[in-house]
Amino acid sequence: MQICQELVRILKYLPAKVSSAVGGFAVSLLGDDRYLSEIRLRAGAPMSVTYLDRNIILFAGSPVICSEAEVTGTLQKLCEDSVHTYSETIREGFVSLENGYRIGVVGRTGVDGENVKSVYGISSLSIRIPHEVRGVASEAVKYVTAGGRVFSTLFYSPPNVGKTTLIRDIAHILSTGETARRVSIVDTRAEIYIRSMFADSIADVLTGYPRAKGIEIATRTMSPEAIVCDEIGTLEEAKAILSAQNSGVPLIATAHADSFDRLMMRPNIKTLYDSHIFRYYIGLSRSSGSKRFLYTVSDTEKGA
Repeated sequence: MQICQELVRILKYLPAKVSSAVGGFAVSLLGDDRYLSEIRLRAGAPMSVTYLDRNIILFAGSPVICSEAEVTGTLQKLCEDSVHTYSETIREGFVSLENGYRIGVVGRTGVDGENVKSVYGISSLSIRIPHEVRGVASEAVKYVTAGGRVFSTLFYSPPNVGKTTLIRDIAHILSTGETARRVSIVDTRAEIYIRSMFADSIADVLTGYPRAKGIEIATRTMSPEAIVCDEIGTLEEAKAILSAQNSGVPLIATAHADSFDRLMMRPNIKTLYDSHIFRYYIGLSRSSGSKRFLYTVSDTEKGA
């Protein structure tokens, strides 16, 4: 049984014992390894993987444990032995690689007031595996494109439910086929766009742009028929979204929240709600062990 290419690409960077354990677990899933979303290495503690909604400690006789040197060495390999190139984003807690891979990075830090000046003694790496899952948004896109037009829609959920996988497929659906639209993907952390998935797409990709600036530039220069971005919430992003909506460009975006009420407790999201930016607010969840999304839909035009 082969394992998916998205996972194969990352295994070569991992310590041999980790690569073997993860590869063996993926094979045991019998083709369902595309639902393996994260590999987490911890210095001096058990490593784990996330499969659907379960965190699973892997064993090779005993729990697989990495040393701090192995965790640091893995980060160096992921950065192609050029960690300094990624120093700015490492201070922000992540590294983004080509084709949608994101690595969360934490450890000991040197600070200047509230500013992180350096990160060293890496203690944990959270390696997010981007999967080319087509069709996962077939139900959600019915709301986004109701009546043949694109409606601004905000998807929300707690972390690791699958928001990025969902909007990746939405961006692909909107930008392909006989009704292909000019979609601008503002991919701030290089998590949405996977080159092989968008080979048949007319989407334009703004990689690494801050969301607010990316939304502004896309609106002003790319004449998009829709903009797709991930994880909105800052004041600057809210201002850029308000400007884009005044230009008539629909936005499909995501935000972190475990309920609509908690979403409305975020002041910049509440500003967008009060300004009638999004037609739909759609909460995402999965029942335990399920591969399918469950949707909680709020239609602002119907008040429900």
